[in-house]
Amino acid sequence: MTDEMRFSPMTHREQQAVTACLKATGGPWDASPPDYATFSRAELSKKLEQVRDAVLAETCAAKTDVESAYEQSQRFVDSAFDFYEGKKDLGRRIGRAFVVPVRSTRSDPADLGQGSGYASESTPFYPLLDPVRFGVTSEIRMRTIYGLPPTVLDTYLKSHNDNEAGALVLAPVYADMVSDIVPDPHNAEHSLRLAKIVDRILVQTVEFAHKALGAKLVGLGATLPLLTDFGDKLRRAEGMHGLTTTTGHGGTVYMLAKTVVEAMARSRVDSGGTIGVIGAAGSIGWSSVQAIKKMLPDHEIEVFDKRTDRMRALVAAHPELGAVKLRESAAEVFKNNRYVVCAITGKLDLRAPEFDSVDFSHTRVIDDSQPGAIDRVQIESLGGQVFWVAGRDGSPSSFMTRDGYHTDGVPYNYGDNSGLYGQSTEFACGLEAATIAAGGDRSKAITQRVEYRHVQTVGALFEEFGVEVADFQAFGKPVDIR
Repeated sequence: MTDEMRFSPMTHREQQAVTACLKATGGPWDASPPDYATFSRAELSKKLEQVRDAVLAETCAAKTDVESAYEQSQRFVDSAFDFYEGKKDLGRRIGRAFVVPVRSTRSDPADLGQGSGYASESTPFYPLLDPVRFGVTSEIRMRTIYGLPPTVLDTYLKSHNDNEAGALVLAPVYADMVSDIVPDPHNAEHSLRLAKIVDRILVQTVEFAHKALGAKLVGLGATLPLLTDFGDKLRRAEGMHGLTTTTGHGGTVYMLAKTVVEAMARSRVDSGGTIGVIGAAGSIGWSSVQAIKKMLPDHEIEVFDKRTDRMRALVAAHPELGAVKLRESAAEVFKNNRYVVCAITGKLDLRAPEFDSVDFSHTRVIDDSQPGAIDRVQIESLGGQVFWVAGRDGSPSSFMTRDGYHTDGVPYNYGDNSGLYGQSTEFACGLEAATIAAGGDRSKAITQRVEYRHVQTVGALFEEFGVEVADFQAFGKPVDIR
């Protein structure tokens, strides 16, 4: 099927029709804010039935395909609640759980040809919510998913060693929560309400991972270190005395620096002796500056951060790093460096006016952010490339490789258009949890803002357990480095 057929105007009309059909019924389809905190099997099953009926009524999708996708989606919902309610388990002890939030939002592009949307993050579990096959928009997809409990997305059970066994666990927190629950960022009551809801869900998630699944070590993915005060809120919760958390930031920084070195070695683009780091005043950004300096001591690092005073103070406090140059904007970093590290929590629009004078044709971005700060479609249209930070499981027992618990033995990849390329590939934050658990020394876990000493510790574990730089990739697809 060609892109023209998949993304035809008819598809968009069908998406609009499915959305209108469901919104006409009210309830969860237009609730504002949505109910994020109630986990209900009956409500989720009802929503799936309504989506199935709307798709059958408003699209040209074959009934057999719709029914098959509905049944598979319902099986996942039942499995999720069976795990959460203690009706099923993994059948063995595990050493760690890698906990991840939901990255997709109601505003993701439903037409994946227009940008790097995250719909594919959830469609392996909910095939009925596919925007192309069944005309389900991002808004309807997310409103269907709300109410799912913490659950197992995949497993790491290839090794017979319990310390090497693990599970990938969903934390049902969503980026849309902020705008839904805190419409006024200056309203303290709204902010407190958001914090209480998020804290409750995250504690419920870690209770599931620690008490139900038996994981003594929990790795925190994406935004979870920030949301949990680097895990402290979770460890202080009642009944969590035996729990250890780790932020994943040591592994992220180490693999980021290794990816920079690998990219420079394999690309025909010459660095010119400089590397840019955007977001360098943050703990990940500054640790990345130190790690890159250690691996590439002959390179000058050019840094920028909106927190100008902190950035200047860090540079002044570390004269031992040698050549570190301050830049006045992200655009200045891109203009003067061919290799740029992004260590920020937001997104950069490279077509914004501030970047008008920047030639991206030789730009190679190593993007640490999840969700990604740089859109792959956009930067490639400008002639540049972006690479995500990921590692590959090179261990003899493949204990860091997911099993494909819900996906017929094919490891869940976090989404064909939003995740990882390669069955043995994992995000570096997950690899940190895996190697710490395997080593058996939980004192190596990172429970604060990452410092370079943590990077060194986790880097040594990566070398010990066979973690390698993954194939160059971004948004679930390989990148042919130029």
